[in-house]
Amino acid sequence: MKSLEKTFKSVSENPKYIFRLTIQGVMVGIFAGIMVCLYRFLLAGSEKVLRDYLAIIHGNVLYIILFFIALAAMGLLIDWLTKWEVDSAGSGIPQVYAEVKGHMEANWAKVLFSKIVAGVLTALGGLSLGPEGPSVQIGGMAGKGIAKLFKGTKTDELRLILVGSAVGITAAFNAPLAGVIFVFEEINHGFDKTLIFIALVSAIVSDFISKAIFGQATILSFPINVLPLEAYWIFIVLGVFVGVLGYIYNVGMIKSSDIMANLRIPSWLKFVLVFMISGVVALAIPEISDGGHFMMDMLDVTIPSLGVLVFLLVLKYLFSMFSFSSGAPGGIFLPILVLGAYIGAVFGSIFVPVLGLHHDLIYRFIVISMAGFFAATVRSPITGIVLLAEMSGSTECLVAMIVVSLIAYVVPTLLGNEPIYESLYDRLLFKKNREYVKKPSKHVMSEYLVPLDCNYINFKIKDIPFPKNAIVVSVIRNGKYVIPTEDFKIQYSDQIQVLTDFNDYPFVREEIEELFGD
Repeated sequence: MKSLEKTFKSVSENPKYIFRLTIQGVMVGIFAGIMVCLYRFLLAGSEKVLRDYLAIIHGNVLYIILFFIALAAMGLLIDWLTKWEVDSAGSGIPQVYAEVKGHMEANWAKVLFSKIVAGVLTALGGLSLGPEGPSVQIGGMAGKGIAKLFKGTKTDELRLILVGSAVGITAAFNAPLAGVIFVFEEINHGFDKTLIFIALVSAIVSDFISKAIFGQATILSFPINVLPLEAYWIFIVLGVFVGVLGYIYNVGMIKSSDIMANLRIPSWLKFVLVFMISGVVALAIPEISDGGHFMMDMLDVTIPSLGVLVFLLVLKYLFSMFSFSSGAPGGIFLPILVLGAYIGAVFGSIFVPVLGLHHDLIYRFIVISMAGFFAATVRSPITGIVLLAEMSGSTECLVAMIVVSLIAYVVPTLLGNEPIYESLYDRLLFKKNREYVKKPSKHVMSEYLVPLDCNYINFKIKDIPFPKNAIVVSVIRNGKYVIPTEDFKIQYSDQIQVLTDFNDYPFVREEIEELFGD
């Protein structure tokens, strides 16, 4: 009862609560920003070490033998790390999603340590894994650490995990707005004004830290020329093309993960073999090693021939699929963007000459295709559009990105394909077999927005089949808190605050989201 009263009181005293949580959000921005920037710095250094070593290794048998011995050792260490802290395996985004949903509770300090160390190892090993998914988890766990420090309610903890997740994207891409949008579009699946405000504050703090360390230049520096209006029809074709390839990507990633999971070999041997094969790839085709920064740098210098573009696109997809399906800690965020860039380069290399357009317009197709492929695979089109606008520092492509992203979003959806992170989330729950984590003394306040198509608009609270173990404690209407009676009628855009025990939280959340059609 005391826990319930504490939770309700803390979130009901709006001005004091927001101020207190904002201060904690600033601390999350600092702590998570430093952790993600450290991770980003170490990965960049590891990739440089690998490139430098590959430059001197050719023709030297001793160096090659030492290289593969080191790779085997890395594989063994990755196996140990993922057993020591099982929640450090994989991307990191599904793990944060599961934690916010109440299906798991990770040890934040162990995840931070193992994720950062494992990221360095996978980068040194040349696996085609990105830093952005792990950055989201690192940020989320840093947020959890701040929440533990202040010993707040479980609701505060979950909110600071989400805030830290926004910091992860912000510090990884220098994209604060995309970081905040990603949390609400992909992880939280809800609209919480308080959380948006705190996440924005935290994201700005971390963005300042990131820019202070890595500079203020945009991630992409492509020339983006204006496409004639009469050629805009080509974006419809590009949207369909990207959507189909996004469908193929998602299916391939899940199928390859299933195949790898069904291999009847010890996990240590699997990781050793994965790192060994990655070493062979690094020696034979170094361009496709690591997350994809080298391939993006290639496009920044000049556009390769069509044959080279297709060759690198196919091999990068296959190697990314192989790397991620191994279960090694690392994400798919950056590889998705790199594949999207090369899809755009292939498309532009074909259609720019056919339409008699300026050669530099290929870069326009590259940026637009990156947003479209993100929408096709992740199914978060707004995040993709804003992210590419922030990465390129330009809104010149905004309308085209919207058109391509919407079409690319619809195509795999019509084909019955799930968003990649939802598929990975379902696999995570099945693999871990975690229904919920028992914390009997904790209570959680969750918030649900009443959508326009809700079947219960103008229904009284007492007539809505809320879960029995959930209490509707307040409703936010037009920015004002209302303590509802059982005869209170809900309206469109009401934000309904529900209090429940943490044991029941995963099931209560799922039932209410289904109730309101989320």
